[in-house]
Amino acid sequence: MKLILSAEQMRRADALAMDGGISAFELMQRAGQAVAECVRKVTPDTGRMVIVAGGGNNGGDGYAAAARLAEPNGRVTVVALTDPEKLGEAAAEHARLAVQAGVKIRLATSSDQREVLCNWLSRAVMVVDAVFGTGLSRPLDGWMQEAVQMINASDRPVLAVDMASGIDSDSGHVMGAAVRADWTLPIAAAKWGHWLSAGRLYGGQVLPPADIGISEAVLEKVWSAEASGVRRASLLQDDAMRASCGVDAHHAHKGSFGHVWIFGGSVGFSGAPRLTSMGAMAVHAGLVSIICPQDVWPTIAAASLETMVHPQLEASVQHALWQHADALVAGPGWGGKQHHMLEILLASDKGLLLDADALNMLAGDEALMLAAKNRQAETVFTPHPGEAARLLGWQTDQVQESRPAALLKLVEILNGWVVLKGAETLIASPDGRIWLCPFGSRRLATAGAGDVLSGMIAGLLAQGIDMEQAITAAVVLHAKAGEGAGWYRAGQLADRVAGIRDTLCL
Repeated sequence: MKLILSAEQMRRADALAMDGGISAFELMQRAGQAVAECVRKVTPDTGRMVIVAGGGNNGGDGYAAAARLAEPNGRVTVVALTDPEKLGEAAAEHARLAVQAGVKIRLATSSDQREVLCNWLSRAVMVVDAVFGTGLSRPLDGWMQEAVQMINASDRPVLAVDMASGIDSDSGHVMGAAVRADWTLPIAAAKWGHWLSAGRLYGGQVLPPADIGISEAVLEKVWSAEASGVRRASLLQDDAMRASCGVDAHHAHKGSFGHVWIFGGSVGFSGAPRLTSMGAMAVHAGLVSIICPQDVWPTIAAASLETMVHPQLEASVQHALWQHADALVAGPGWGGKQHHMLEILLASDKGLLLDADALNMLAGDEALMLAAKNRQAETVFTPHPGEAARLLGWQTDQVQESRPAALLKLVEILNGWVVLKGAETLIASPDGRIWLCPFGSRRLATAGAGDVLSGMIAGLLAQGIDMEQAITAAVVLHAKAGEGAGWYRAGQLADRVAGIRDTLCL
């Protein structure tokens, strides 16, 4: 598991590490060593390395890296945007050691010296951005903004130390201007800004975090402590998908793998519950049934060979049908007139996933919202940003600008598991733990992809897989399936999911 830290949590970790006996000088030295090793791995050609250094700890990391890159006989120049005479003690000492190692330090502390920066950028085979890191607290302006723009205009490969300069490390927002890096090397731990908003675009390839000697115990201590309303956030890894395999029982039959019941479909939206059923089957749910309004029952039934399809009748008959369900899904293509049926489902003791129109009905009905919040059985809510905005009474842009905050607010008002879909899908548990999925592609921005995911989550829950494992496995598997070429429709996505899962479960 990879931890995601806020800037505040990272500052606490640095402080605790130093309280434990590691000096600021040593932390910079280890960070510099990691940066130097990374530069050597990704540098496309031999030649001059140019490190653009700021005045804080990130600049100190840059000077420490310069000294390592100069050994043996490396050609390294540091362009200092802050006079080394004004550096803190540890960073100043690393600047002095860099000069001893043969590093050229050239001052470009104002726009009057822009030609210095321009000259050295033009001679570089690799640029290291060590200007701000996670320490940025206000928008860039003046010379610093211009310097960032010059780095971007240089058309040189760029490695950012910890965070692309100009990106807010907590929100991923661009603070006036930001370096467009080809690679980012996180220091000690991943930060929110690597993945949220524009941070994902400006950071390039985010590399595994550099170990600088801050112990796991220290990182986990600050990770568990609330910072700006967010705590215990983790980056999902590929291995989360393995939970989708469940238990391989030699004598198993279709009933051993659970029965998913899907409530959905309406005129004009008859494909949504069908796609949800395909998602459930892609993760090997043993049985899948759809209950849909009578006016679309012939259409959905005719399109479903493997799924059992029933017309929606009076509530008593319906309950007789689905009372032995292992997992329920409500909402895909359901329309906005199913309040009574949704009320019945919310009152059931079955695990329930609410998506699409079920979420929209909650947003417009306080009684339904309260019933959802007070459910005793486990509930999963899977909104996209627009649905999340309706549930919160926000604008969609507000959700997208503050996705972790929106996620936790949804958990608060819904009292269940929440999957906030979109680029870098976020998951939250009822106790406020957060997972971020770094996988996926814009291919997933297509009609029906979310329906497939809902079916996948329900399909794994129906098999008795733990809630956390089922949701994280489904989200990662769905995202990884969406990355590959060769599919264009959500129905094809379900087939890709099944293929990847089959490979994992061999």
